[in-house]
Amino acid sequence: MITSLRPPTKRMIEKLKDCLEKTLVTGGNIPCLPEDMKSSLSGLYKRGFIGTRIEKVKGKNIMCVYVTDSGKKFITAHDEKLNRRINKEK
Repeated sequence: MITSLRPPTKRMIEKLKDCLEKTLVTGGNIPCLPEDMKSSLSGLYKRGFIGTRIEKVKGKNIMCVYVTDSGKKFITAHDEKLNRRINKEK
């Protein structure tokens, strides 16, 4: 559920990319935790870019953060926009 239409900050984008990279590199074996997101957790959640779920890690139930499909689409679009801007400046 999206409750904020404001664009994410640079820090939020950085944390979103870090979480997605961590998940992809480990094949989903090491989830992102709320502590990894720091102050960006609420803003990214309100924009619908991340979700939460309870997973069992080392025998304990832990709330984990995952990047939603809209978050993945945002990262892809953001990176494409940056690449176009860099190529335009050359």
